[in-house]
Amino acid sequence: MKKYVEYVVVIVVAALLGCAICCGCCKKGSKIAVVDVQKIVSMSRPVAELRQDMQGQMSNLQAWVNASNAQIEKEGSQEKKDALTKQYQEELMNKQQAIQKDYAEKLQKLDADLTKIIETTAKEEGLGITLVKGSVAAGGTDITDKVIAKLSK
Repeated sequence: MKKYVEYVVVIVVAALLGCAICCGCCKKGSKIAVVDVQKIVSMSRPVAELRQDMQGQMSNLQAWVNASNAQIEKEGSQEKKDALTKQYQEELMNKQQAIQKDYAEKLQKLDADLTKIIETTAKEEGLGITLVKGSVAAGGTDITDKVIAKLSK
C-alpha cells in the first residue's frame, strides 16, 4: 500500500510539473531554448583551459613526488627515511587539497559564467524557457553554438 501511495504522489507531481511547463509554453511569445551541455563542455576554450591547468598541476605534483622519493632513498638511516616519508606525505596531502580546492573554485566560477551566458543568450533570442537538449525529444531553438562562442570570448 505504501508503494502505491508513493507511485500516486510521483504521478501527481509529474502531472503538475507537466502542466506548469505546458502553461509556461502556452503564454503568448514564450519559446523554448535548448542547450547541449556536453557539446559545450567538449568544445569550449575555458573548459579545455581548466582541464589543461589541472593536468599541469598534476604533472608538477607527480614530479614533486618523484623528487621526494629520490630524496628519501638518499637517506642512510631508516629513522631519517621514516621521518622524511611522514613529512612528505603531509606535504603531499596539503598540495592535493590545495589543487582540489583551486579546481573546485574554478569549476564553480565557470559554471556560474556558463549559466549567466545561457540566460543572456536565451533572452537575446527572445526565448523564455531553456532546457537541456538531452531532455527534449524534439523542438526548441538550439542556442548551443552561440553559448560556446560567447563562453570562449
